[in-house]
Amino acid sequence: MDKYAVFGNPIKHSKSPAIHKQFAESLGEQIDYRAILAPIDNFEKTVSSFFEQGGVGANVTMPFKEQAYAMADELTPLAKIVGAVNTLKKRDDGTITR
Repeated sequence: MDKYAVFGNPIKHSKSPAIHKQFAESLGEQIDYRAILAPIDNFEKTVSSFFEQGGVGANVTMPFKEQAYAMADELTPLAKIVGAVNTLKKRDDGTITR
């Protein structure tokens, strides 16, 4: 089962896990999607640990969108213009993209 998460601080209010699980189920897929509270001073380590433990994709909310941008090994042209991202994906080769 693919593992996904939304990272933020605060994050308790997020409806992303329920929305994404419902969408996946409507497509006949099962996913593990969690809301993870990332410490303000430890976002990168928290996300890296998630990916090291088998996570394949992450949504990122405030205040971490610029830090997520800095984590990405590869960026889309639009992400380069904006200077922030709200999703990260781990590729099979271990690189992080947006």
